Amino acid sequence: MLDNTLVPSRLVLPEERPPILIVEPEPPSGYRSAMVLRLISGYLLAVGWSRLTRTFSRQGAARRFRELLEDLGGLWIKVGQLMSLRIDILSVEFCRELSKLQDTAHGFPGRIARRLIEKELGGPIEQYFDHFDEEPFAAASIGQLHRAHLRRENVWVAVKVQRPYLAENLGMDMKLIEWLVRVIVLLNIMPYGRWSLAVFELRHIMHEELDYRFEAAAMRRLKKTLRKHRVYVPEAFPEYTTPRILVMEFIQAALMSDFIKVFASDPVKLSGWLQENNIEPKLVARRLIHSIFRQLFEDNLYHGDLHPGNIILLRDSRIALIDFGSIGFTDREYLEKLRLFMRALATRDYAKAADIGFLLGGNLPAIDLEEVKGDTVRFLRVWGSRTHVRELPYHEKSIDHAIVGVTKTMLRYRCTVDWQFLRVRRALTTLDSALMTLLPNADYTQIIAQYFRKAERRMNRKLVGPALVPRVVASAANMMDASERLYELTFYRGSVIRRQAQLFQGATNKFAYFFAVGFGQLALLEFGLAFVLLSGFLDQYHPDVIRPWLGPQLSHLIGRLPRLDYQVWVLLIAAVVFFALSSARLRIKFAEKEARLPESRASL
Repeated sequence: MLDNTLVPSRLVLPEERPPILIVEPEPPSGYRSAMVLRLISGYLLAVGWSRLTRTFSRQGAARRFRELLEDLGGLWIKVGQLMSLRIDILSVEFCRELSKLQDTAHGFPGRIARRLIEKELGGPIEQYFDHFDEEPFAAASIGQLHRAHLRRENVWVAVKVQRPYLAENLGMDMKLIEWLVRVIVLLNIMPYGRWSLAVFELRHIMHEELDYRFEAAAMRRLKKTLRKHRVYVPEAFPEYTTPRILVMEFIQAALMSDFIKVFASDPVKLSGWLQENNIEPKLVARRLIHSIFRQLFEDNLYHGDLHPGNIILLRDSRIALIDFGSIGFTDREYLEKLRLFMRALATRDYAKAADIGFLLGGNLPAIDLEEVKGDTVRFLRVWGSRTHVRELPYHEKSIDHAIVGVTKTMLRYRCTVDWQFLRVRRALTTLDSALMTLLPNADYTQIIAQYFRKAERRMNRKLVGPALVPRVVASAANMMDASERLYELTFYRGSVIRRQAQLFQGATNKFAYFFAVGFGQLALLEFGLAFVLLSGFLDQYHPDVIRPWLGPQLSHLIGRLPRLDYQVWVLLIAAVVFFALSSARLRIKFAEKEARLPESRASL
């Protein structure tokens, strides 16, 4: 259980929070899919009309789309959160607006929650809890939270209860989404969106959302790893956890979302609260940043939804995390590429960062990647210089801005995005909502470099041990550093070699262009020669056909051709035509290999 000395004083009183609207749940309607299609169609028609009348506003359309998804709730919230990462499909305004999606909803009556708990646990609620608040203190489209007190363990807990009819509604929404994706694929709309993988992601999310035991298992695993980060994870109680019920430790502290609201509305009050509880915002920010990097690169188990509502502030600048329904891990080789990318940013080796960016993407087009690399390096140099300017807005200096810039640069050349990359980006970009208030003047080049120095020291301590004398430790650290650099070089070179065929294909496009031009000119000459030979043949054997079409000069030139047998003329003309057609085919073949850079995409 959380140490009571870490519990801060209240920042926002319960009565200051808006009450949760309680609505009686209704059985799923067979017309839900038709209703969803009607709302989506209405939105699209409204956008189309605004374009026709020239009243279209991207920001307004993005806001209405976010509100539409929030009204639909359930799986559509997850759709919006996934789409907010697709900067290759949606405009910046849409991505930014969809990133604000909050999974909030009205609640359902406490008597229904009580009945569901008794059904899941197999007994009257008083058998397990000596106190149970029927009024929920938080609600989302998946479920709602009730405060209760466990009788046997004598601890206050939060009981997460799944929303009635959730499985039926999610199932209908999933079928509709799959149908819409089939239509998109059939019409070949934005094939680089890799829609089948998006459906796979949604199915995975739905499967875990419908069974709270996955979240309880994630809490136990992260509690073990985050303890080393000095980040607290609430205790889960597996004996009271079922697919539809999750019982976990209740933490009385301040949400990061409350911190942001008070920061904007009453900074004087916030300053006093921070001083009273010994909380330094910059230290909290650095702990969050270092923790997410450790989760990614050292633990390979990370919280994938670190928005302000899932971060809790404790005394002495300590933090706790909640809501573990979105936990991620990444393929080890891909994770190494991402780690090398971040390290290249920290050391300002932007050429290396650009090369690794190719490895992080999906499919590479058949183009000369040197031009893409040049544009990427130029962008990263600008980003690196901006990180030192304290007065610039946070979003221009953030890691996410660097990732978005690299991704957009590569997308201009049709270098596609990998879904693993998008999952990691979501973890980083949701954290930005808190960091822009905690640390608006962040220097991420310095912060990333500091993380890697600490990570190396942790690795050295782990392998060398604290008992050795400082000189031996220093020698071992140098050896580890050399070994690490050698490993990076080997890993990086091996990955690049696996992509070398694509890079070579892009580099040969310049030669393909010259060959295409050469064979095209040769084909024209050969067709011209065939015309001359055909004219000579007709002049000698069928003069009445050709001479009316020839002027005196051409007739004179044609008349100087040697007189040949009929069969020789036919064979000679056929041979020249054959070579002309062969040159034309070679011209077409090489032209297909020529790099064709994409047109700028129009997006919403």
